[in-house]
Amino acid sequence: MTSRECKEIKSKTWCFQLGDDPELIHIIKTGFKDLYMVVHEDAYQFDLGRVEMGSKLEIESKYKIELK
Repeated sequence: MTSRECKEIKSKTWCFQLGDDPELIHIIKTGFKDLYMVVHEDAYQFDLGRVEMGSKLEIESKYKIELK
C-alpha cells in the first residue's frame, strides 16, 4: 500500500440529537450532487456506525429536520 499525502477540503456536516434520547445522527454531504450519509451514534452502542444514504429531501422528511 502506498502512502498518500492527505489534504483537508471543505465539507458540510450536521449533527442532531434525536429527541431526548442519547442518540445522535451525523449527516455528511457527499461529493455527489444530492447524496447524503446519515451515520448513527448512540450511547448504548446498539446502532453505532449504521449508515444510511439518501437525498436531502428524503433525510429532511424522515428525520423532520432542515439542512441549510
